[in-house]
Amino acid sequence: MKITPETAVHSFCPTQVRKVLDDLKFRNKGTQVELEEYRTNWINWTSRFTGVDKFSDWAICNGIHDAIVNQVAYRSKTVNKFYYFEDDYKFYTALLSPYASECIHHADLDTIEENSYIIVSQPNHSGSISTWFSKLKKQCKKTNSKIFLDCAFYGTSLETMNVKDSVIDCTAFSLSKTFLLGGIRAGILFGNDLAPSLTIPISKIFNYNYYNINAVTVANAILPKFGPLYITEHGKKLQEEYVKNHPKYTALEIWMWVIDKKGNKICITDELESDIQSLLDQEDDNYEYDEDDPFQGHNEEDLPG
Repeated sequence: MKITPETAVHSFCPTQVRKVLDDLKFRNKGTQVELEEYRTNWINWTSRFTGVDKFSDWAICNGIHDAIVNQVAYRSKTVNKFYYFEDDYKFYTALLSPYASECIHHADLDTIEENSYIIVSQPNHSGSISTWFSKLKKQCKKTNSKIFLDCAFYGTSLETMNVKDSVIDCTAFSLSKTFLLGGIRAGILFGNDLAPSLTIPISKIFNYNYYNINAVTVANAILPKFGPLYITEHGKKLQEEYVKNHPKYTALEIWMWVIDKKGNKICITDELESDIQSLLDQEDDNYEYDEDDPFQGHNEEDLPG
């Protein structure tokens, strides 16, 4: 699949989310209570991916890039090599450039060497959760390797998965893809052995002065009000209508993307945005995100792996 800057994927920020942002008040420092709310809100919001709450450590990150940079630097002391995939996030190349790393095709999983570290996103830039992900986990167990799971696309499809596995070192989430809030840099990382450069800023040592208070304020306002499928439940239906009206395209699991007959991915957000916003406006008075129902009325799909 060919990706070009003109067809790079993006979501949009609904009017309802913008209104919440407009009403926020920001402070100069954080609190322990606020941090506890942040973790709880993320655990509730990400619960479509089972196992998030089973990790012992967590940390605020300024988007997933920040989490990768710090965790990779931490792991570079003990792992032999880093891997990423040809059809995945292109910026991984730059993030891993200081280290011994290799970009491979998912057909070559058996070439992953002993004691390696693999960065992979799920759902993937191929447009869905990868069918070969379970095979990757098996190869990691065979080679004593670990996975950094980048879940930036979480909530942009109806897919589910289990993120708690002995080969998954950590898993990261952010608000960048779901609500087009990349500039806020609101993210979180869950794991069992995280880089001190990530965990120390949220400890009492610095009196809650060293984490991104603006990102925390935004996430604590957005996460309880708007579920991960807030846009997607409408986007998926409109995506299906779109491909019916455009037979040369096939829908991918991620609502923002379709694929043409040549294998090129096309972002259709700009064409669907106004219709999605209209549907959100119609349900605005009745919408309430139920934290006890992470599937928001959808049937739970089989969990891979």
